[in-house]
Amino acid sequence: MSQDKYKITVVGGGTAGVMSATYLKSYWGDQVDVTMIYDHSKPGIGVGESLTPIFDKYLSTVGISTLELIQNCNATIKLGLKFKNWTKQDSEWIHSFPINEALDATDPTISYFNAVDAYDMSIGQYENAYNYDKFYFDNNLIFGADIRTYRHALHIDANVVGRYIESQFKDKINIVDGIVDNVEVENREIKSITLASGQVITSDLFIDASGLGNAMFKYLDPEWISVEDQLPTNRTIPNPLFKDFDHIPPYTTAEATKNGWILDVPLSNRRGTGYVYSSKFTTDEEAKQDFNKWLIKTHDTELQSDRVIKFSNGYWKEQWIGNCIAIGLSSGFVEPLEATSLHNTFVQLEAITGMHTFVKSPHTIKKYNEFSNSIYEDCFEYIRFFYHTNRTDSEFWKYMTDITPEWLQELDNKMKHSFVSPRDFRNVIFDSSSYISVGYAHDRYTKEGTDRYLKSKFLTAQAKIDSQKIKEIKLDVQQYAVDHKEWIDYVKSL
Repeated sequence: MSQDKYKITVVGGGTAGVMSATYLKSYWGDQVDVTMIYDHSKPGIGVGESLTPIFDKYLSTVGISTLELIQNCNATIKLGLKFKNWTKQDSEWIHSFPINEALDATDPTISYFNAVDAYDMSIGQYENAYNYDKFYFDNNLIFGADIRTYRHALHIDANVVGRYIESQFKDKINIVDGIVDNVEVENREIKSITLASGQVITSDLFIDASGLGNAMFKYLDPEWISVEDQLPTNRTIPNPLFKDFDHIPPYTTAEATKNGWILDVPLSNRRGTGYVYSSKFTTDEEAKQDFNKWLIKTHDTELQSDRVIKFSNGYWKEQWIGNCIAIGLSSGFVEPLEATSLHNTFVQLEAITGMHTFVKSPHTIKKYNEFSNSIYEDCFEYIRFFYHTNRTDSEFWKYMTDITPEWLQELDNKMKHSFVSPRDFRNVIFDSSSYISVGYAHDRYTKEGTDRYLKSKFLTAQAKIDSQKIKEIKLDVQQYAVDHKEWIDYVKSL
């Protein structure tokens, strides 16, 4: 590779590192030389295996298909999430991806999906609308008519997918087996890094995708912004579960417990389970005991893992300093409830390619940092909303109820007396429709409020029409529904 090309060095071989190296190479092509450095013997975290629909956009950019990941990496289809015991014990609700988003709005500031939600709630049919989605969830079905036509995400084995994507780029990027041993910094800029082997590497741009350890970025004296007071979950126990399953659910399950929640992600060859909890309210041993009870009850098996991963919810105030950008878990951490880690990684990469012109600009760096901060602020607020429930059956849930921040109180008031709109939120990662679903599950709306919203916006008539359209679309798609496991087996046989 030519030395006069713009040199990019990515440190980290997890999914964020692979995404960074392959996306930047795919986007900028021959303009850049890309090197990816990681310790080939170090295993990935292996917990966050539930994705969002945006991952398809990444796959399209790097030239890899969903079918490839199903055939080679044990990936499965995800139509949404099922939440159990969040609002109260024995409660259950689903958060699905919209089937069709093509309805026209005469006013670009109005989301007709919001209006449809308000209308369905007003006439007492909101739950009926979601029953169409529940049909798929309860029967382990996916859309049988060309799956690519409908909005979906994936469940993946992050480690396997990372290595597969890397293998497709082995002739396009430099891949180095190594560990960063020293970082030479001058004026908050990386002059060079030295590997344990003694190899010295210089670069025009360094990407720290090394995860929670921050192999490079920590040397640039960044400031950490913690949100642990509002989001105290800070531990996870990963537990890959290998056994035969008769079916493959097309959704992720998040089941709340007295001190946190349990993740259940179905792959074609295993389940990815994990317990996310707060050490402020339980010990690691107690958490393992609680997790073990759940595994026995739910999957008739016992906890196999003794691993506890510590984390802190928060982010770096600056995520681009000098010639180094922190990406993925290196830039911040959001507990995995809404599978935001790789989503945020891709949004960060889009911002880099959209803003970076190979010339360091204080303005660009400032704007990137502002944008990347807004990603985390958006995620934290939305996930905090999930814990704003009626549960008070443990010290953990009492704490989450007692420390309700002012912005959440204001959102409560808005939902009670009216209906949320796109203008109520940042809409960086999560839009108003996401908040609507959680708000409904948590009994935050009133008929008075939804009626007032529809009348004030003159939306009732159009919302009625669009509500019927959506129901017809969902009914039509049902006739093509196929069993998820059977479809996966078929794709693998091709």
